[in-house]
Amino acid sequence: MILSSRSSIIGSIIIVVIIFSGAVGFVYMNSQYVPPDVAVVVRAPGFGDLSMADQVLTGIEDIAGDMVVNFYYFTADDEAQAQTIIEQLSASRIYELIVVIGEELSNELQTVAATNPNQKYAFIGGSIEANNIFSVTFAQHEAAFLAGVLAGVVSATNTNRSGIVGIIGSVGTDPTVMKLIAGFRQGFDYANNTLNYSITLLPPVYVGSYNDSDTAEAIAKDMFDPEGDNADIIFAPVRASILGVRNAMVYANETWFCNITNREPFVIAAEGDQDYVGLPNIETRAGNSWVLTSVVPRSDLAVYRVINATLWGKFNELQGETLQYQMRNTTQFPMRSMDDIGVNLTSFEFNNINWVPIDILQLIQNLRSDIFYGIIEVSDTYPPP
Repeated sequence: MILSSRSSIIGSIIIVVIIFSGAVGFVYMNSQYVPPDVAVVVRAPGFGDLSMADQVLTGIEDIAGDMVVNFYYFTADDEAQAQTIIEQLSASRIYELIVVIGEELSNELQTVAATNPNQKYAFIGGSIEANNIFSVTFAQHEAAFLAGVLAGVVSATNTNRSGIVGIIGSVGTDPTVMKLIAGFRQGFDYANNTLNYSITLLPPVYVGSYNDSDTAEAIAKDMFDPEGDNADIIFAPVRASILGVRNAMVYANETWFCNITNREPFVIAAEGDQDYVGLPNIETRAGNSWVLTSVVPRSDLAVYRVINATLWGKFNELQGETLQYQMRNTTQFPMRSMDDIGVNLTSFEFNNINWVPIDILQLIQNLRSDIFYGIIEVSDTYPPP
């Protein structure tokens, strides 16, 4: 196996797009060498989910810029099909590494890996104890706690806002979504009980899909409707369905909020950086966004690390382990930059300072430090034990 740096291959890479049997392969070829093959398996909606899968793709693109690798992508309609795909890929014996994305595929990967002990796997977003699997988990509930505090404080600190916050989730049985909502609810409780606000959190409502914009739009409209739930902020870990939530934000502003000072249809997103979804024009990526922030697991960093280690022959140093990306850390202070921790809120790039003023941003940063030092502990279940 030959690994090349960016500088040595920059003139000789040929990018070929292969489409077969529902899989898309981006082949980065160097004319002198046969690159290793890496398969990536994700559940529908797959890449283009505007969420964790797309965050993983960012890391893969970074790898492709540094090494010569053939990547093949497979999207399963459901868990059963995912298991079949992983079985077929494993049986082929041609993949240096099979990357599986999403905690919802834990049982399927564990089953296949047990019968293919010589195949190397990476599990992004969940944990499995097996010698041939390197797992990566993200304590997204810790960042969701900050999102819950933010939602509560922003909703409570302006007289024209309702003090009501809603939650829309993708699939109610998804363990990642459940943990995100658990962390968010604890943060909301902190805003009420510790910061002494009087705000209301609506019961969670679920889309029932990762990619159903129509249903997400209808739910969000009902939540924003002043004659309905009257929410002014929605926490929305809904993956690709976020585009339906965007439509609801536009509708709510045009129909109800446009003539009310300091009343905007705010959203906090999750599982990937979706801040741009609330911009006036998604394509231009400029202006202020109604998506105040997003809970982001740095799955791009995780997938880069595991692929890089595997291709350099260091998988044995990782196998059977679980790398935990979290805010809690005992070795380094994470606030030197947003890149220093593997789960966080976004940097409020599109913030209007009148929507989330400096004092609220400082509060969130202080609470982030409290989580780091263990002053605040966030459970991944609600109510916490």
